Amino acid sequence: MLGFKHIAAAALLAQGVFGEGIHLFNCRPYGAAGSPQTWLSVVAYCANDADCSNLGYTVPGNDACVVSSSGTAESYHHWEGGSQSCTFPTGVTFSWNIPANAQSQPNFSSVGSGSNSYRSFAGYKDNKVNGASFNYHSCEKIYYYI
Repeated sequence: MLGFKHIAAAALLAQGVFGEGIHLFNCRPYGAAGSPQTWLSVVAYCANDADCSNLGYTVPGNDACVVSSSGTAESYHHWEGGSQSCTFPTGVTFSWNIPANAQSQPNFSSVGSGSNSYRSFAGYKDNKVNGASFNYHSCEKIYYYI
């Protein structure tokens, strides 16, 4: 039984449920979001990382950085393959570098690191389930940093 407790604790830590976190989301418009509809790729900061996985949570505008917006259904930003960054409305820039093959890795695998002017974060591949929402969009979790 002790082994199970250690595995469960490690899984919680790997999924980033403690402290702050940054999530890379692909977001689709709600069904009746109007016209024209847009598909967004968003970097979201959550002071309480668990909020980014909460379907009832909406990421505030100052805690979101829109990387791309498309009028083409399911057309999202390519997160992998080189150094990238996004500057939040607060002026804080988050930078990351995800390997080109990251999506072929198992869920919750390490995919490098990211950083802002405050600290460095460890990066992980997420499991593409829905998380928080943003600006009338339902967001799918692609990567997270804790």
